Amino acid sequence: MNKTLYIILAFVVFVYLTLRAIYVPLVHDEIATFFYYIQQLDWNPLAGANPDANNHILNSILAGISHKFFGYSAFSIRLPNLLSFIPYAFFVFKIGQKLTRKSSRWAFYIGMLFPIYFIQFFALSRGYGMSMAFLIGAIYYILNLYDKKSLTSLSLAIVCMLLGVYANMSVLPLVMILVVVIIVLVLRKKQEYFNPLSLTVSTFFSSVFVVLMYYAIKISFKMKEEGSLYYGELDGFWEITIKSELLMLFENSAFITQLILAIVLVLLLVIYVFKLSKDKLHSIFNPNYLFFYLLIGIMIGIELMAKILEINYPEDRVGMYLYPLLLGTLCFGVDSMKLKWSSLFLIPVLIIPIHFIVSINFDKTSQWKSGYIPTRFFEAIKNHKTETKYPTTVSGDAQRIFIYTNKIYLEENTKENNIQLWEKTIYDSNFNLNVLNHPGKYADYLVTNSKYIKSISSLYDSIDGAKLTGFGLFKRNKIVKKQLLSKTNKFKDGEVSDEYFEFYHQTFDSLNYDAVMLGFNLKIQSLSHPFKGRIAVEIRDKKTGDKLEYQYFQLNWMYPKMEKVNPIIKSMYFNNLKHYSNNGPIEIVAYLWNIDKKPFSIYKGEMEVYKVLD
Repeated sequence: MNKTLYIILAFVVFVYLTLRAIYVPLVHDEIATFFYYIQQLDWNPLAGANPDANNHILNSILAGISHKFFGYSAFSIRLPNLLSFIPYAFFVFKIGQKLTRKSSRWAFYIGMLFPIYFIQFFALSRGYGMSMAFLIGAIYYILNLYDKKSLTSLSLAIVCMLLGVYANMSVLPLVMILVVVIIVLVLRKKQEYFNPLSLTVSTFFSSVFVVLMYYAIKISFKMKEEGSLYYGELDGFWEITIKSELLMLFENSAFITQLILAIVLVLLLVIYVFKLSKDKLHSIFNPNYLFFYLLIGIMIGIELMAKILEINYPEDRVGMYLYPLLLGTLCFGVDSMKLKWSSLFLIPVLIIPIHFIVSINFDKTSQWKSGYIPTRFFEAIKNHKTETKYPTTVSGDAQRIFIYTNKIYLEENTKENNIQLWEKTIYDSNFNLNVLNHPGKYADYLVTNSKYIKSISSLYDSIDGAKLTGFGLFKRNKIVKKQLLSKTNKFKDGEVSDEYFEFYHQTFDSLNYDAVMLGFNLKIQSLSHPFKGRIAVEIRDKKTGDKLEYQYFQLNWMYPKMEKVNPIIKSMYFNNLKHYSNNGPIEIVAYLWNIDKKPFSIYKGEMEVYKVLD
């Protein structure tokens, strides 16, 4: 009966996750993962792949394979993580079977199946859910080693640890602690393990583990040296890790939430101090202590890494492994207590299924909900008619580029402009501008929060809003007047493989106008799929060569193939030019950056420069 009920509950959760994988819009980080790693199966940072923490290697590989067979959709690139919920549910059940009391067993089951913002990662193409499946698998197989010698469990524990690390490098410190546990358990039964067959098997798996862990550590240090381990802060374990974990799990880190957690932690401390006073060093070989020692060990490890290596305290999803460790510590601690009323310690777990029921949704992901752009925004922008041959211009604050670009990518040969971004650094703490003129001043539409456009609010009308994100769609209430300055048709005939192909370079000694609009009408072809090309424009200081402004359109983020693409018709604005030219001559340079140096052709192309008269 217990097994049947568990299967039913796990199936219900799996169906919920499947629906989320289909219907919840892709988030910023998923789309970034697709464009950087999945789209071209470029996943190895030691071989030139973009060295960023966004790359969860196992996820990039498996999602890349899924994309190759099933095409591009939210479901196809999320499928590997979704399927990893099956072994996750299996391992959760098997660990629960090691609990002797019904109350603690079901507290563990419920706590692992129903934390809604924990399990949401199984319906995301990010690798976090996948890593939790393998981490729980490794813990299950290590628990088996407490009871008896098992080459199978030893080998599978090693496999799970490796898969977990390559699914999510942030579990690497915890895996190192698991290795110590395995060594202690093996040495305890060294006479049973040190025979020819056991030595051969364990040596093989250990060698594979050491080699792959060496590369994992090498990748981690490479990322640290290149500044890719940027997530989190060094402001303290409770302030960064604990509060962000609560915010991730419950979308709430208020004082009362922290107080409840603090009470749980005090109860756990009382339970384990009482237990350790009896078991002392025998606790090392008692499976009921495994979660406790892992939790204590990783907390110490996090502190040491922060203090010695200056590695940031893990924030929200980076430290999500702390949740199953805490739950396991609670359930195994209560399970080993002989007091009848000790099950009362499990009451806080009831919050989990209640929170699941009231929070069920198919429209958001808690960690990235602020980045969503409703499709109706895009449709309104796409249907807007301009006074030129160029498409509607749109601008917004940073972190919108992948969400918006994805909408273009899903269109068949669309000519829509990408969003031109401005960084949050253009504002002071009161949202006043640190630059002369707002970078979004001339766009036809803005996608942003009203607080970011105070200086140009009179130029725009609010026509739509998104409750989930708090930002709106703003339409310019007056057409921007423009006058053609110059036109170029500087394009080569035939196929080239140049890394940089410049098609406009103009010097301006002084300017009596604030802005220009650059228009592109290009026909580009390449048999390289995807073609990693970027149409880029730079405003440079002529004397120093410093880059004053930079905007681009990344072609492989907008077109799956460049083999038979329609003419690429794009435009972009640059302003504050009069201010820049007052300090000396400036250059406007437009070029195509052929990132992978693949063969391509540009023909039937022209570029126009318009002076803005407003």
